[in-house]
Amino acid sequence: MMSTFHIIHIIIGIWLAIVNFTPIMIPTSLAWNNIIIGIIVVVYNAFYLFGRKNVDVNQS
Repeated sequence: MMSTFHIIHIIIGIWLAIVNFTPIMIPTSLAWNNIIIGIIVVVYNAFYLFGRKNVDVNQS
């Protein structure tokens, strides 16, 4: 079952893949878009890894 964590990553991945091939933003805006999305992903993943101490991978 997919969690909200996975759904958000899928949505962000689709956005980053599509936005570069559409005339939605100018190149400068695309650079800022990538920086902002990157920061959001880092903070979100750090929260899940360090804050919740919850990782979906089972280690044997």
